[in-house]
Amino acid sequence: MRIKDALRQSGLSSLDAEVLVAALLQKERSWVLAQTDTDLTNEQSSLFQACCTRRRKHEPLAYILRQKEFYGRRFSVNPHVLIPRPATEGLIDAACAFLTEGEQGLREVDTHIAVLVHTWRNESPDFLVDVGTGSGCIAITLALETGRSCTATDTSREALGIARSNAQLHGVAERITFVQGSLLAPLTHVTAPFFLVSNPPYIPDGEKLMQDVAEYEPHQALFGGHDGMGVLLPLFLEAKQHPFCVGCALECRSGQAQKLMQIL
Repeated sequence: MRIKDALRQSGLSSLDAEVLVAALLQKERSWVLAQTDTDLTNEQSSLFQACCTRRRKHEPLAYILRQKEFYGRRFSVNPHVLIPRPATEGLIDAACAFLTEGEQGLREVDTHIAVLVHTWRNESPDFLVDVGTGSGCIAITLALETGRSCTATDTSREALGIARSNAQLHGVAERITFVQGSLLAPLTHVTAPFFLVSNPPYIPDGEKLMQDVAEYEPHQALFGGHDGMGVLLPLFLEAKQHPFCVGCALECRSGQAQKLMQIL
């Protein structure tokens, strides 16, 4: 079967089909588009058809390919972890802007999504903390972009396994401590100043999501109670009350950020 025949018969959007072929052949998508008369082997055709079947059932491409690009780097993902999103790259930008320039306040990073950056203490953090690390993309990217050490927590043992693998992949495993636990509970005994950076679950329960998201991504990483603040607010309050948390950068809905600002 030629590439152009496989693409035409895939039953997928052109983009999805081209991305799958490119990944299967370990080529760039531009190569695929320029080489559509190239023959696929029987094994490649079978693998492609299997991937198409999964995608037609709305399984996200990132889970089929077992990877997702974030901040210019590839991260391993599976259904135990949330797929990294472009809005969270804005969280990285906001955290870096604070760490380098002291920039604080509210930053819009996507439609109705914002990052709230605020400090309670005028201290320089010794390390960074990523709560709900998932794939580890936040902690790993911050370690690479800032050169700082991080502590990354998650309630899921499976997610922490993926995060550790990604840290090894990107050469920062020695600078990130991974701990299982909820919110800031793993940092109870910390006696050095730290800065919290987190993308907690903030979607209100019952909100209708795309089928790709609703049926495949981990709900505990998406939904945050009736108003979406069931994790966000306790995390914010724990950070505010922790004697060594100097401040935070939190991704959330713009309206939720406004509510947090009222209790600063």
